[in-house]
Amino acid sequence: MELPAFDLGEFIRWKDGKIIVKETDMDPAVEFEAKDFTLGGIEKFGGAAGVDIEAACKFVKENMDRKFGPTFHCVMGEGFSFEVTR
Repeated sequence: MELPAFDLGEFIRWKDGKIIVKETDMDPAVEFEAKDFTLGGIEKFGGAAGVDIEAACKFVKENMDRKFGPTFHCVMGEGFSFEVTR
């Protein structure tokens, strides 16, 4: 498996704690709110021991549902992968 090309700009944004969106079909206004809620959840539930991922995810989900209706899902974490089979 080949790794994707290194993107210095993306690395700098990640290092500075900025949210990186790889791909989305959300309206730009909704995407902005999603980023804002995500950053707020991470800041609110983050500490010296790390981020309480479950609480931050719940924060994002509840705020998105309240503002845009109950159609959103929120997944946070590390090491996600997927496999497509026939």
